[in-house]
Amino acid sequence: MEKKFSVKEFFKSTAFKCIYVLLAIVLVCGVLLAFCNDLFEVTAEEKLNRTLSKIYGQSVEAEDALKDGMTLEFDNGEINSAYLVKDDGNYLVNASGTGGYYGSVACWIVVEISDNSLSGIRSVIVDKADNASEFTNRISEDNLEYFADSFDGEEEFTVSDWQGDSLHGGATPQLTMTAIVNAVNTALEFVRTQLLGEVIVPDEPSPFEKFSYYSETYISDDTTVELAEDGTSVVFGIVANPYVFTSTFRMSITVDNTGTITAMTVPATPADGNGSTDGFENSMDENVLNASLYIGKTADEILDYLGGEPKDDFTYEDLKNNAVADNTITSGATYSNFIVTYAALFAASNYQNGYVMALENSVQYTQYIDMENTTVSVADGTVTYNVVTTSYGQAQAFNITIIVNADGTIADFTITHNGSTDDTFKGYMNEDILSGAMFETKNAAAILDMFKEPTGEDGEFVKNDLEDSSLASGATDSTYNNAGYSNFLCVYSALFAASNYEVYPMIEEARLNLEMSNIYGESVSVEAVSLEGLTATVGKGTVNTVYSVMNTGDYIVSATGTEGFEGGTVTCWVVVETENGAVSGIKKVVIASNDKQSYIGYITDATLGHFTDAFNGSDFAVSDWKSNNITGGATASTTAIVNSVNSAMNFVSANLISGGENA
Repeated sequence: MEKKFSVKEFFKSTAFKCIYVLLAIVLVCGVLLAFCNDLFEVTAEEKLNRTLSKIYGQSVEAEDALKDGMTLEFDNGEINSAYLVKDDGNYLVNASGTGGYYGSVACWIVVEISDNSLSGIRSVIVDKADNASEFTNRISEDNLEYFADSFDGEEEFTVSDWQGDSLHGGATPQLTMTAIVNAVNTALEFVRTQLLGEVIVPDEPSPFEKFSYYSETYISDDTTVELAEDGTSVVFGIVANPYVFTSTFRMSITVDNTGTITAMTVPATPADGNGSTDGFENSMDENVLNASLYIGKTADEILDYLGGEPKDDFTYEDLKNNAVADNTITSGATYSNFIVTYAALFAASNYQNGYVMALENSVQYTQYIDMENTTVSVADGTVTYNVVTTSYGQAQAFNITIIVNADGTIADFTITHNGSTDDTFKGYMNEDILSGAMFETKNAAAILDMFKEPTGEDGEFVKNDLEDSSLASGATDSTYNNAGYSNFLCVYSALFAASNYEVYPMIEEARLNLEMSNIYGESVSVEAVSLEGLTATVGKGTVNTVYSVMNTGDYIVSATGTEGFEGGTVTCWVVVETENGAVSGIKKVVIASNDKQSYIGYITDATLGHFTDAFNGSDFAVSDWKSNNITGGATASTTAIVNSVNSAMNFVSANLISGGENA
């Protein structure tokens, strides 16, 4: 017979005793685990401090340094995190730098601070990389220690520093090392601007900023531009920045006034300036290395040869994708081939820009002239200078008006502001200098003949050269005799004016042709059209300036149209085409300036392009723009623009072409 279940018996059973013991063990373990958890718990803060201590190289306590409103994105990288080390006030910054091997590289940078200023870099550690590859592993401790060793407190780091000292470890410049350098520079800029509150003065704009095909990635600001011996061609001394598997290339390219490359030298070896890496110069395309691919061609012809279309930029991918199939320029040392091609396009596209720069670079006697504030005007061969000098010695800046005749002789020399310190030295200046008599009727050679040969280090005229005429006080003279510094600034200004009387008319003409070429849309030369005796107000506009485009029937006209927004005006440059004694089209319209036109920014390319598309020989009507809905929402401004164009077009028709009333 089966025995009935009994609770009392169960509690006495072995099974219950086992369960009881197990429950007791569980309870005791739970209590112990809870106690240990409280005792040994590692907080998130402690975990962070442990991580940062490994990076820092010693035990540290740190706090988050990021605050709302801080700028975290910079030109070549971004900030991921930043911490303040409580013990010493240094910062640990995690920054990602762009330009790596198909991605960015994140680094920890320990930035040292002293007296609330950035004082050094303690260490740099690579954290992680996008598309991580074998290149990241090639960066050694020596590579990264270079940041600390070469920190100077001011200059940004550049990849060329590592390349020059062979410290890129095979992680080629413009690849992994570039991203690391950018990460460090980003961290430094972040600390300076966001954590220390320093104001960073922006770099001076590149002198090539307005040049076609200019890119700081490829073209260094160390590039030079000079006139060739023929006086019209331009020699570009191209310095091409390191790019991917290349280092610095140095090339000489001569371009004539048609934009054609007439001479080009590509260095054959690295020692001469060939930037190919590790012997790749031998793999460059022969026609690139001897420059035969470029000599005799314009920029458009080079692009056409490569199979591309003329455009404003050119990339490595364009070279790879557009080059003709059998052209070995796309194999071997491809990056070297690309850099040389880019340099050729840069030079061939910038004859006019280069010509203006070369002329400006040829101006003599500029060391003691404030070129930014000095103005020069040209009229009928006479050059008028309003010279502002620099300060020099005890003398402060002088303001001097100098007029130079077409034969290079000074017609007038008038000091409009005397820079002798506190007027103390004015009475000691040479009287003939004060009156200008020393310079008037003299050219540069005659002025120099009054003194001994220039004795400056590079053959320049210096203050001590005045001694022969007793115009400079001796270095040991304790009196105010002769006010030597003031005398020198005046003589130097006279030499500046008399030496450059021929180049400034050329500069003015070159600048004008460049400006008009930018308006016209292609390289042109222009001549000013006299408005004397002609009626400038035509219809609802007034003509200000007119240039004829040489070797064409076109005119470039500045005209101001009325009836704009709030009764204001718009001034436009209008390119008027003519043929067979009649206006035949409007090539281009460019807004130059406006008055009271609050909505001028809404004027679109379609608004201005419609003048070309809708030309039919008659006056334009604003209603055409309204019906085509291309006023950009600025109907009143469009009205003033239409009046400007009609005025320009009718002025040319009535006054300047063979069918005009006053032709």
